Amino acid sequence: MIIKIFLVFLKIGFLGFGGGYAMLSLIYHEASKFGMTMAQFADMNALDGIIPGLIAINSATYVGQMYGGFWAALVATVAVSVPSMIFVPLYVKYEAKINKNYYLNQILSCIKAASVGLIFAVAFLLILSIGLNVENIFNWQHLSINYTSLGIIVLVIFIYLRYEINPIILILASGLLGGLVYLI
Repeated sequence: MIIKIFLVFLKIGFLGFGGGYAMLSLIYHEASKFGMTMAQFADMNALDGIIPGLIAINSATYVGQMYGGFWAALVATVAVSVPSMIFVPLYVKYEAKINKNYYLNQILSCIKAASVGLIFAVAFLLILSIGLNVENIFNWQHLSINYTSLGIIVLVIFIYLRYEINPIILILASGLLGGLVYLI
């Protein structure tokens, strides 16, 4: 199991273009093979928002711990970090050549567009799961609207876009609001 977790997160590290949020769709896809549900993924994503560190590393640690314990968490964390340890020094060494390469810049531009699409896809899946209790877009049999969650989602989007409040404050406030609603 530890070797499988290592290989999965090494692959995520090498193929995870676009930063942590763009990698979330790949992380969910691979973690679902271990049995991760959308609810567990939503929990992981919430923790990523409040725990310091990179999303990919936090996610690797979470999935590794969940499906293989401490050693799998350590292995997953190291595995997802290896590509950065390789590519960052190479980029720094060849930065001038990379920035001047027209074709590479066009490729990177397309990767940025795909990354935005993947971020929206993950956000959409999380809204389906949290707000409508639907595991995927093709499974509407168990639809049940969670008005509290949908209300919090809309409220947080509105407050963030209107007042540009720090996302960490919004996450913590949402957690407090959720706790109060749960207690009532």
